[in-house]
Amino acid sequence: MVQIDPAAMTAFWEQEVQMRIVQDIRDQLELDGLTTFESFADYTKDDLLAMRKRISYIQNIPHFGQDSFKRLVIAFEASRNYKLVGREITAAMMHYENTLKHFAEDWKTIVSLEGRPEPPVPTISQALPPMKWVSAFVIAMQTTKSARFGITLYYVIRPEEVPVDPAPPLEENKAFSEVYGSLWDERQLRASHSHPSFKTDDKTLFQKLDEAVRSTNYVSCIEPFRAKGQGRKAYFALIKTYLGDDKWLSEITKYDNMMRNAKWKGAGNLTVEAYIAVHRNAYQHLVSASEHVAYQLPNQQTRVKQLLDGILSSDARLNAAIAMVQASNVMIADFELASAHIQPHCPVAKRNLGGKRQSAEISALEIDTGDVDIASVGVGGGKGQRTGVHLRFHTLPEYQKLGNDERKELAEWRLTPAGKAAQAAGILLRDSKKQSGKGSPKKGKKSYAKVSAALVKKQVAKALEASKEKDKKTSEQVKKDALLASLLADASNNPAMQAKCSIGAT
Repeated sequence: MVQIDPAAMTAFWEQEVQMRIVQDIRDQLELDGLTTFESFADYTKDDLLAMRKRISYIQNIPHFGQDSFKRLVIAFEASRNYKLVGREITAAMMHYENTLKHFAEDWKTIVSLEGRPEPPVPTISQALPPMKWVSAFVIAMQTTKSARFGITLYYVIRPEEVPVDPAPPLEENKAFSEVYGSLWDERQLRASHSHPSFKTDDKTLFQKLDEAVRSTNYVSCIEPFRAKGQGRKAYFALIKTYLGDDKWLSEITKYDNMMRNAKWKGAGNLTVEAYIAVHRNAYQHLVSASEHVAYQLPNQQTRVKQLLDGILSSDARLNAAIAMVQASNVMIADFELASAHIQPHCPVAKRNLGGKRQSAEISALEIDTGDVDIASVGVGGGKGQRTGVHLRFHTLPEYQKLGNDERKELAEWRLTPAGKAAQAAGILLRDSKKQSGKGSPKKGKKSYAKVSAALVKKQVAKALEASKEKDKKTSEQVKKDALLASLLADASNNPAMQAKCSIGAT
């Protein structure tokens, strides 16, 4: 405990810019136990009301004013906060005009956040695999209340079990460090795991995890921790098993390759806007992965260069716009500015405005490695969790080669919105191929594969949209998914919080 100079203590009690409490009232408060800044943490507003009432009955003692009362209540809350985050209190930290006045505003925010509704627990599923689920789960825990006021369950799963000691210095005139960025974040990232309430919160976290993995194969990963309700250990066991460094490195390889090698040729109906979205989406995946493994993200200039290098078009206006970006020291170093400048000059967008697009048109956006059409990225359903069967439309010869278990899992997937959409699109492709009847066996097959990718994507998107619109009227799960999507969008717009909430094994 820091020893406070008696003169500084007197200034705290009596100065006009501080508590405005005269010596006689101070003496009475000290009789009730308010002797040090640390002792303030043991008292509440109700306790101070009782003290003021007792003092009011004493003759010849000045009035204990409401303004002084409110300031002292704020000092109580600040003392409790410093204790919670493990800070030794100094006189400067308790100066009302310089520090506590700003703390009071931050504290109002914390009180208001306590009243917000808790989100549903995101569950691992085909639509929300582990790599996407972990971000959704972290965000959900950031808004799920713990047993301690102003603390969420996120503090249980934060990367650092024991915060750095001593705490980073406070930001000037603030009750938190610039390292954490806000009072709220400092509380989540420094609340002690040795507090009596931690065991309760740890068990609550385990219950949330159990709800998230209950109907999946992942439940076996948390079983060893069920008896004691060890949520933190269960969480990091799940992360280590299914989201190890190799998984994130694979994610980085995939999206780094996409940014380097994506090509837009403008020969089909894919616009420059969609091409830019591919780059933007790939970069966000890299940002997420870089929070888990060491990876140097491409800077703004590199991102712009990769974007422009992938545009292979003979359109004069588009090329002129690209040249202007390359000649500008500002736009060449700002991905969003560069994108906004070239997007209006897209020849495909202008052509699409002139007439209805045909469903058989394909995009000319490709990845050089393997000549894979980017328009097909994200259309497939991946692989089944039980049998590894490819979750997509299967032709009859392909289907006949599947085992009984694979057929069963595929049939279950076909009942989902994504499965229904892929099935419908696949049937449409099959019928269109029968009608065309053109192309050599080898070259025609490759060309058909590219057409299939683009058409499936378009049909899947259209069918999914219709299915979601229908299902949201009856399905509670869709409501939950929508809320989770909103939370993820909020997090993606807050890079500072993303950095603080990175997931790492301890």
